Amino acid sequence: FFVMRYLGHKTMLNYNNLKMELPEEIDYENNGRTLYYNGHTYEFNDNIASILFMGIDNRELLDDAVAATSGQADALYLFTYDTSNGKIKVLCINRDTMAEVMRYNAAGKYHDTETRQICLAYAYGDGKTSSAENQITAVERLIYNIPINAYYAIDLSAIKVLNDDIGGVTLTPEYTFGSFTKGQQITIKGDQAEEFVRYRDISLVDDNLRRMACQRLYINSFTNQIVPAIKKDIGIPLKLYQDTSEYTVTNINANVMTYLASSLAMNYSGLNMITTEGTYKMVEGDASAEFYLDKDDFFEKILDIYYIQVN
Repeated sequence: FFVMRYLGHKTMLNYNNLKMELPEEIDYENNGRTLYYNGHTYEFNDNIASILFMGIDNRELLDDAVAATSGQADALYLFTYDTSNGKIKVLCINRDTMAEVMRYNAAGKYHDTETRQICLAYAYGDGKTSSAENQITAVERLIYNIPINAYYAIDLSAIKVLNDDIGGVTLTPEYTFGSFTKGQQITIKGDQAEEFVRYRDISLVDDNLRRMACQRLYINSFTNQIVPAIKKDIGIPLKLYQDTSEYTVTNINANVMTYLASSLAMNYSGLNMITTEGTYKMVEGDASAEFYLDKDDFFEKILDIYYIQVN
C-alpha cells in the first residue's frame, strides 16, 4: 500500500520538464517557475497534482476511429489537488472555448494547428488514447504549457454506472428542464444522470453555461457523497474504476488511484469550482457557438491555482 502511494505521488507531481509559455506582457524567469505580476513575486507550486476529466459525447469510446469522428469533449474539468494542504480547485473549461487545436488527417498524420472550439481536440485521434492525449495537449497549451500528468475520459455509458454504483446522487436542481424542477430535491438514478449533465437547448447560443452549472452541481454532490464512503471503505474508488473500465480511457493506474483515494479520504475539505469569464459569439460559417476567454481573468485564475505568492 505504501509503495503504491509513493509511486502514485511521484507520477502525479512530475514537473521536471516545466517550460511555460506565458503571455508576452508577463515577466518571468526559470522557465516560468518564478513570475512577477502586479508588483508581486510568485513561485510555481510543485505540490499540485492535476487530472483532466473529460466527458465524451459518444455512446461508446471507439478503438480506431477515423480522425475528426471520435466524438467531442463535451465536459472538461481540470481537477487540481494541492498535496501539501489537501485543497482541491477545479477549473471548469467551457467546451466552446476557442483555443489552439492540433488536427490530424484520416491516416492519423499531423495536418495543422487551428483555432477551434477546444472540445474538438478529442475528435482528432483514434477515439481513445491519442484522442485523450490530443485533448490534453490543447488544454496544456491553454494553461501556458503547465503539464497535466493524468487524464480520465468517460463515454456516455459510464455516467449511469458511476451514478448508480454510489446509490444515486441527491441534489436540488437550480433550473427547470426535462424531468427536473428548480428547487425540488431529487435522487438521480439510471438514465436521469446523463440527462442532468447533458441536456442542452441548442437554440440558445450560451445554454452551455447553464449546462455547466448543472455539471458543477452534480460533481459537487457526487463528491460530497463518495468521500465519506471512501473513509469507510478505501476500496470504493478501485471498484468504480473497474466497473467503468470498458467505458473509459485513462492513464491513471492502480498506484495513482490508491494514492489519490487515500489522500482524498484524509484531506478532503470540499471542491472550489473555478469558472472562466468570457464572451459568446456566433460566427458566420461556424455552426457552433464560439466562446472567447477574458485573457486577464483567465491568467489570474491559473496564477491562483498553480502559484504561491511569495511577496
